[in-house]
Amino acid sequence: MPPPPVSHTTEMVIATVVGAAVGLLSENYLLGGIVGIVLGIVLSVGKTVYLDRRRRRR
Repeated sequence: MPPPPVSHTTEMVIATVVGAAVGLLSENYLLGGIVGIVLGIVLSVGKTVYLDRRRRRR
């Protein structure tokens, strides 16, 4: 039986808030968008790798 899918809602919310904050504080909305996208990808990949390793140990 395949493992249940991984939810990335929390990571996307964190990335959106951080990206919006960077964009607003620096007044550079493109930079904020890029930071949000990159942070979302990094957090999602990190969570997927962490959960995959944890599942394999069991």
